[in-house]
Amino acid sequence: MIIVTGGAGFIGSNLVAGLNDAGVEDILIVDSLGSSGKFKNLRGLKFLDFMDKSDFMVSLKRGGLAGKKIRAVFHQGACSDTLNPDGNYMMENNYRYSADLLNFALSGGIPFIYASSASVYGSGTRGFREEPACEFPLNLYAFTKHLFDAHIRRVLPHCGSQV
Repeated sequence: MIIVTGGAGFIGSNLVAGLNDAGVEDILIVDSLGSSGKFKNLRGLKFLDFMDKSDFMVSLKRGGLAGKKIRAVFHQGACSDTLNPDGNYMMENNYRYSADLLNFALSGGIPFIYASSASVYGSGTRGFREEPACEFPLNLYAFTKHLFDAHIRRVLPHCGSQV
């Protein structure tokens, strides 16, 4: 099984479509549909199951995926609203969610592919290289993505699977 978080969003649903084109259908899509029209992105896609993000995280923490053969986690899920002023919400959805999912993947030796953001570099006056000297987030969204990138850098030397 392949897990795609944010799988009902534009990027995530196109990733699922690409996996379908490659013959992959054992996909667990994780997302929050809310009251939006994101469900429309799922029409015509082939996947094993859909889980709401909150239910997925509860299941994950309770060992609900134990024993499942998970081939990869594609983590596209986040709050991408760059103007959202709620720091707690942004930290929970862009940092803590990502860190918990990474820990799950690493503990199972599961490859983890995630989406960072060019916004961690700010206006780009320091350059666009993956190094702390170039990072200068200008808003809360960028800051939360920056924190997760920094977390990845800390754990990467100890990872036993692809990140």
